[in-house]
Amino acid sequence: MMPTMTKRLLLALLCLPLYAQAENILLKLSPEQIKSSSITAQPLNSFESGGGRRLPAQVVVPPRQIEVISAPLAGAVTAVLAAYGESVNSGQPLVRLQGAQMLELQRDYIQAQAQAEVASESLRRDEALHADGIIPGSRLSVARAAERQAAAQLAEKRQSLRLAGLGAPGSAAKGFSGIAEIRAPFAGVVLESAVQPGQRVESNALLFKLGRIDSLLWLEVQATPAQAAGLAPGDKVMVAGCAQSGRLTLIAPHMNPATQSLLLRAELPKPGSCVKPFQFVQATITPTTPPSGNTWRVPVSTLVRHQGKVWLFAAVAGGFSPVPVTVLDETEKTSLVSVGMPGETRVVTHGVLTLKAAWLGLGAAAD
Repeated sequence: MMPTMTKRLLLALLCLPLYAQAENILLKLSPEQIKSSSITAQPLNSFESGGGRRLPAQVVVPPRQIEVISAPLAGAVTAVLAAYGESVNSGQPLVRLQGAQMLELQRDYIQAQAQAEVASESLRRDEALHADGIIPGSRLSVARAAERQAAAQLAEKRQSLRLAGLGAPGSAAKGFSGIAEIRAPFAGVVLESAVQPGQRVESNALLFKLGRIDSLLWLEVQATPAQAAGLAPGDKVMVAGCAQSGRLTLIAPHMNPATQSLLLRAELPKPGSCVKPFQFVQATITPTTPPSGNTWRVPVSTLVRHQGKVWLFAAVAGGFSPVPVTVLDETEKTSLVSVGMPGETRVVTHGVLTLKAAWLGLGAAAD
């Protein structure tokens, strides 16, 4: 003999096509079955109406607030002075590099400095000779031009040293060492550290990514079209723990082909310490224009999934009927759903699994 449960399961599978219009089904249970299964119902309007949509979001740093620190010249990394996740101040050393090209820059600076001194001395001498009438004005003009050219070359070499993170040779800071010290151009946080001590890097190789995070951060949400329906740029966005609210700035006009979702982006000003870059948070988006129709935040336990849809069981005359709903967001305990029923409709809050079993033919229903 085939076990009773197996018979019921086969019967349910055979009858699935009959449930294509499931919302028209009436499930009849006897008072004894309702009592033994502790089936209870309450009006939709006893739940929270509408409200914000709670969606998972990731905190990201806007691209305009990220700066790449690259190697000015090829060389070896002698020291890494900042690590991923650390906050740094403007001018703080990040990494030290050493190489032959650094020595060449310092040598070129020494040569330009010597030429500038010679040109300056020659100009002073020719100015004195011209004042005494010994040399013509044309020679003085040539000396002035040579002095200006030498000064420009010295300024160029000095700027090259600065861009490479090198000190002027002979200064108290560094001396003729061939060691470049790369410093943070602004106060921020290290978003990426791409080098290790002893590593050799080429010119323009990535060393660090720094981000400014004090003034503004982004929240990025991957939402279904149903979750994004009714939302618009300008809607208020809140994150638990953050005193300052943000605003929705973008709803992407196209789907992400990999996730089949829409990108929602919000700006969160002055985040302080309430969120961190790359953190996952729960964002509450409140539409400026309230959604049309009935939206209610119901316990997750009141919902069932079947035939690729989400359903509530409504208490109607003579029994219970499954009603399809649209889930706008879902948290661990509650879901925001759009329901095509008036707020006075009573929906089942306990005993949902018993009704689903009866619906699928796995439980006994009253005749």
